Amino acid sequence: MFKHILVAVDGSATANRGLSTAIELAADQRATLHVLHVVDDLAAMPAVNEGFIPADYIEGMIESLREGGRQVVAKAKALAGARGIEVKTLLVESRGRSVAETILAQARRQKADLIVLGTHGRRGLRRVLLGSDAENVLRDARIPVLLVRGTERAKRPAARNAKASKSARAAKQPEKRTPALRLPIA
Repeated sequence: MFKHILVAVDGSATANRGLSTAIELAADQRATLHVLHVVDDLAAMPAVNEGFIPADYIEGMIESLREGGRQVVAKAKALAGARGIEVKTLLVESRGRSVAETILAQARRQKADLIVLGTHGRRGLRRVLLGSDAENVLRDARIPVLLVRGTERAKRPAARNAKASKSARAAKQPEKRTPALRLPIA
């Protein structure tokens, strides 16, 4: 039985699917839901370090990220609260750590016994280029992690199944023979 469920949200459709699942679990388990939004200050650091963007501009950008995070956790709290779930919201800055490290640190701090994350399920080069916070959390977590596929991945298997069933139907039907085309020899 889970007593403290931590769910990381960023307002994306994928994170919202994870949030919905976490809310259902928290309601079922009568658990406290810890809704976490990580303000990723690392994303802006390369631009500052390379001198591309002035540091004061970056601070304004980070404040904008904070405000967006406040709105995301407020919406999540309202959704979970409507189900009668005890909700605690967390807005945390990464402060030089990766998002995955920040999620894991908060899971320990909140004494979570389950982490729920939405995931894009990227593969290959896209995963290498974009990284995978969910994969890093999964790799380093000492508690169970539930990964919830995003909507774009959830649709693909259905499309594959439709193609597979179409192929299966075609295989069951008798083969239609096309008459051979005979050309006169000159």
